[in-house]
Amino acid sequence: MNNEDPLSELRDIHLPDAISMWPPAPGWFLIIALAIIALLWLVRKLSHRHRSRLYRRQALQQLQLIIDQDIPSWQLQQLFTLLRQTAHSIYEAADTSSLGVDDFINFLQSTSHSHLFDCDRKSLKMALYASTDEEKIGDYQQLCSVIARDTRHWILQHRISLSGTKTC
Repeated sequence: MNNEDPLSELRDIHLPDAISMWPPAPGWFLIIALAIIALLWLVRKLSHRHRSRLYRRQALQQLQLIIDQDIPSWQLQQLFTLLRQTAHSIYEAADTSSLGVDDFINFLQSTSHSHLFDCDRKSLKMALYASTDEEKIGDYQQLCSVIARDTRHWILQHRISLSGTKTC
């Protein structure tokens, strides 16, 4: 046992193996599963939101087609037709298609977040139902631009739910 060089019997230092990235700890599996569930929920929610606003995109496209025409009395009739169709697609329980002009404007104002359609109702009815007079074309164009602006605003920002109706 009497060695001349006792250090020669020592072994070199061995480092442990490197830590592997796989398999991760069990907690990481839980975090990954929760992240996938959250991502699927978010995709579903965004997809539903996109589909539920389809009527708005279609109504805005139709509105642009109406605005591009240059016949004010026809534009007013088409704007009110568009408003009635859009309101009917949202508020199926409320029978908006059979409402008169005053009642329909009151309905639009009650479903809007801001004060819209504050035009002279008598001149609006004249523009909707009377024949076009050459002298009143300027008044019709001004009325039409106000109604078109309010229509765009109502389509973009109306309240979706009413008592007794479905929500989108």
